[in-house]
Amino acid sequence: MNHLSIVFTKTPRLSIIGTFISLQSSFYIYIICKKLMDEIFSLKSRHYYYAETHLNTFGNFPCRTDCGVVFLCTSGEAVINIGLVECRITKDVETVILPGTTFTIIESSEDFLAKAFTFSKEIYDYTVLRLGISFSRYLINAPSYLLSNNSDFLKNAKLCMETAALIHKEKDNDFVLLLQRNFVQNYFLYLYDKCKYQGRFEHPENQGTRKQRQFYTFLSLLDSHIVEERSVTFYAEKLCITPRYLRKITERTTTGESPKELIDKRLVLEIKVRLQNLDISIQEIADELNFPDQSYLSRYFKLHTGISPSMYRNQIKS
Repeated sequence: MNHLSIVFTKTPRLSIIGTFISLQSSFYIYIICKKLMDEIFSLKSRHYYYAETHLNTFGNFPCRTDCGVVFLCTSGEAVINIGLVECRITKDVETVILPGTTFTIIESSEDFLAKAFTFSKEIYDYTVLRLGISFSRYLINAPSYLLSNNSDFLKNAKLCMETAALIHKEKDNDFVLLLQRNFVQNYFLYLYDKCKYQGRFEHPENQGTRKQRQFYTFLSLLDSHIVEERSVTFYAEKLCITPRYLRKITERTTTGESPKELIDKRLVLEIKVRLQNLDISIQEIADELNFPDQSYLSRYFKLHTGISPSMYRNQIKS
């Protein structure tokens, strides 16, 4: 008998070698999947974490981070939507994603790699909010920035990532939480200084034209109120302008999109994020987002995406 093709008599199509390979493959797949899921969980929700990541483990579905993420691209390129802002990430681009922000990996090259560290909302509130709302708004409006080759900014960014990795290894240090908080605080104090005083970026309070500032304020308002407010008039009143003027602002700042189109885009993004939580029903999502019922939400979602919420969930599962 050929030892390479031994089979069970009761299951003639099942070879011992095939079974072994299948089990071995399943084991490797399990290890790989577990590693990817651990990375996703860590980068999305841990108090503090450091990793080198391809980001493609997040897939092309919107993700909302409970924590904040800072990453420095070391190779390749990617396109990421942070909120409704599209960012093209290339080598030596540093990106800041604040806690609670929704982001989507649109595409990434096979050689894309970034060094990243995360920080909790508690650390963020302790550090950044004391620097003023204008700085936080600046980070939301301009989340990515290119660090010039061989500049001190790039050298310091690389040193920062090395420090982040070193602190991440301090598992048994009695002062590890203090080390983490001080590190994140020092990072943002350094970044704030470069924004405000050294001219590396425009001053947060003076960034762009008045219409650009109003546009980004409109996007920030969408993040804060999209669950309960979908009226163009509501957002225009918040900005102390007319709906007609708001339309001029959005059409000139984007590729001709109206305020209503941006409201719909942000709401669809919110629905997609919630659909990824398989523990809640579509009816519950409809209730949370103030839709009259599940049927209304399904029609709305399909109108803007071409597929039903159930089909979208099936894509996630597969």
